[in-house]
Amino acid sequence: MTESEEVRNTQAVRLASEPDVDVVIVGAGIIGSAIAYQIARRSQLRVLVVDKAPGPATGSTGASVAISRCRYTVPEVVRLAYRSQLAYRSWSDFTGLREPISNYTQLGALWVFDRTVDQLAAESKRLHSNGVAVEILSAKDVLDRWPELDLCIEPIDFGAVAKHQCRQGEFFLYEVEAGIADPAGANADLVAASKREGVDVRFGIGVADVVTDKGRVVGVRLDNGDEVRCGLVVNAAGPWCNQINQMAGAQKRWTLTPTRVQLVLREWGDTDPRLPITFDGSTDGCYRMERSGEQILLVSPEIPSFMEATKNPDDFRISPDRECVEATLAAFQHRAPGVRHVGTTTGTCGLYTINEQDSHPIVGPSEIEGLWLANGFSGHGFKLAPGIGAMMARAITGVEAPYDPDVPDDLFAIDRTPLATSGGVFA
Repeated sequence: MTESEEVRNTQAVRLASEPDVDVVIVGAGIIGSAIAYQIARRSQLRVLVVDKAPGPATGSTGASVAISRCRYTVPEVVRLAYRSQLAYRSWSDFTGLREPISNYTQLGALWVFDRTVDQLAAESKRLHSNGVAVEILSAKDVLDRWPELDLCIEPIDFGAVAKHQCRQGEFFLYEVEAGIADPAGANADLVAASKREGVDVRFGIGVADVVTDKGRVVGVRLDNGDEVRCGLVVNAAGPWCNQINQMAGAQKRWTLTPTRVQLVLREWGDTDPRLPITFDGSTDGCYRMERSGEQILLVSPEIPSFMEATKNPDDFRISPDRECVEATLAAFQHRAPGVRHVGTTTGTCGLYTINEQDSHPIVGPSEIEGLWLANGFSGHGFKLAPGIGAMMARAITGVEAPYDPDVPDDLFAIDRTPLATSGGVFA
């Protein structure tokens, strides 16, 4: 028996009758396309990806902040983020594309949080032991590099900003190799790499229903009326994941909430400073330069009123609220008082599917045979996508490949105990 025949006979993809394809992936965003590519690069499985959008990066991927950083609470997630970062930093080698659209821009990431030097030393040791290049910077070190910054670590009450009293931090963590990639470009690259490996990717086609037989998922019914039989359905539908799970009667344990996240873009000139990616503990927001250097992207403070739960992922306001824009600009001005705060301001909104229990995703088999999940990434999907694709593909095929993360494939299993987290965007 050949390796491909062995793979095709695994329990995860076996049906009593011959399927039309082996795997159907619902959703062709960064997660779905990463899973498709990772399966195809290590097996001969027949993979179909369907997405109701007209093309890549029209859902959560297109609104991703696209930061690659590795400071996470759980060591396995640190390693997962690090291996994903290596893939982004070696994108042409990882995808096998000679001229990919996406590339990696190393900016470094400064964590402005209330931590003692002993706490930072322990955190630095933990990150170093998992492969991440980090430094501990004193306030003088930071201001020597970026004199425009203010290093206040006192939380801001946005209901009483005028009464805020600053408290300066003394030491800070700096991730040397953190950076950004191009989310839309990376998504398109993975689709192209998947197609090269034989994956059938179809845009403009949605899933009308999940087909079951004797309690097992055996295929999908598309909105054009076609029925596709398969050995395995993978739900990578982003904010639409709950709809797919409801069709199958699956995933009732975790609360996964499509949430409107607001992003502000501000004009940035040639004379403005080249700032690092900054994670701001006093406002629970973050900021980073665009690759062009012509804009800075500001993630709104993690305030409940700025993170609106959305019942219908097809219907949400894509422009930021005025109050949110004002608070976000005020938070940035607080962090960077040495910057000229002038220029045109625009913005956009996207949907993150927040796992309300622990801010980590659900990845792997559901409680319904034949349905696997890659849901609830809580804003971390782009950072982890290459590694998530590897975990899913490795579990399905049993085959290792370059850039695979050294983490258990069941790390994010549906029946796990909630993982440790610092919550929200910082997890």
